[in-house]
Amino acid sequence: MTKRLELRFETSEGKSRVLGINQPALDLEPAVVEAAMADIIAQDMFELDGVKLYTKSIGARYVTRTVEDIFEVE
Repeated sequence: MTKRLELRFETSEGKSRVLGINQPALDLEPAVVEAAMADIIAQDMFELDGVKLYTKSIGARYVTRTVEDIFEVE
């Protein structure tokens, strides 16, 4: 089982964009995450083809993934 922190933003075009963090701390306070997202937005340094990728925070969430192997060739 793995956990990932997904920071959800809105782009300058109004589309959703996710910044994923693998192996995050699991006890983050909402205010800390929100402040970090505000810092990312304030840096204004992520752009792709003229579109600013992180202009507004939408939310943050932990995503848990479970993998069950059926078989594995060695």
